[in-house]
Amino acid sequence: MKRFAFPIVIISIYFALAVVLIWSDLDFKTFNFWEGMNWLVLGIFFLTLPKIISAKYKKAALFASFVLILFGVSDFVEIRTGGYWIPWQLLAFKVFCLAGMVFSLAWFAKLRFSLL
Repeated sequence: MKRFAFPIVIISIYFALAVVLIWSDLDFKTFNFWEGMNWLVLGIFFLTLPKIISAKYKKAALFASFVLILFGVSDFVEIRTGGYWIPWQLLAFKVFCLAGMVFSLAWFAKLRFSLL
């Protein structure tokens, strides 16, 4: 089994569970709590990746874990405010986190496939 096979399996299981969460009939606060927990767990998983992946991916994995954990924290803030757009700073923070996720994906792609 390749080194990348294990993380891909874990992430696939994670996203399958996320789809179940999305299709379940939960109220706003409960859904955001579990969504925040999912992002935190995924961020912690990426935090453990540097122990099992090659050295060239370590910085990208640490950056991705930082962004995912921040995005999870923003979901807990969203529970208190009642929406992702209230206040506008929360929306800007979420957009910043999403940009960080896209950047992380591009970074991993560049390292893995030498695309960029």
